Amino acid sequence: MKNGRPANLIFIALLFYSCQSRTAESNVLDFQQKTFEKVDCAGQDCAKVSLSYPFFPGPSESADFLNAHMEQQLVMFLNIGENQEIVPLDSAVTTFLDSYVAFREDFDSPQEWEIMIDSKVTFLGDKLISIVFDSYSFTGGAHPNSYRLYLNFDLGKNAPLKNEDLVLDKNALLTLAESKFRDYHGVPQSVSLAEDGSFFLENDKDFFLPAAMGFEGEDFVLFYNPYEIGPYVMGPTELRFTKQEIKGLILIP
Repeated sequence: MKNGRPANLIFIALLFYSCQSRTAESNVLDFQQKTFEKVDCAGQDCAKVSLSYPFFPGPSESADFLNAHMEQQLVMFLNIGENQEIVPLDSAVTTFLDSYVAFREDFDSPQEWEIMIDSKVTFLGDKLISIVFDSYSFTGGAHPNSYRLYLNFDLGKNAPLKNEDLVLDKNALLTLAESKFRDYHGVPQSVSLAEDGSFFLENDKDFFLPAAMGFEGEDFVLFYNPYEIGPYVMGPTELRFTKQEIKGLILIP
């Protein structure tokens, strides 16, 4: 693994069957968990890509639709710099590793790159599926970066669900979420979040909903990534709600 190129290319494709199904009158949506790993080295240092994600074998329109969105999202995580081109997944992996080798040729300093993406189905119902992506990356800098994303899909229409499609009563959800957020961070009701001074707020004063939201089993999750509502040292903030708590506020599957 620490030898010259291309002998240092490693490919591992392991297929773990974790099939589940949704109950419907005539359709069953199955999926398998795939893992993929590839490494490329420049001298003694290496770059590594590790992926774990659900694959929907089909054949069905829903399976084709979901697989296309899965691959597109993985490619977007692998894109670095200003490169936002949507290409086949294997091409995105190759481009990432080639970028590392080119970087090491231009800058002779010991450094290793890594991207790990762990994606899994967190909710599967008759009409809706939630898929979470947890990514970890290091391509230089003071510290690695981690990021969580939920993708939610309408299985009846084979269409992505935006956050505004999920949220039925934004103001009420904001009130409920802020109360849980205060409890999570130990901010008393007598102190405004702006007065506390620990958080990044909208217009420097307003609480807001995060970009990452989705279903995990019987819970609805709001997830604030590092830097989204606070500094890196604060880490992420995960708020969980029962379906009873969010009844009428969120599109319940």
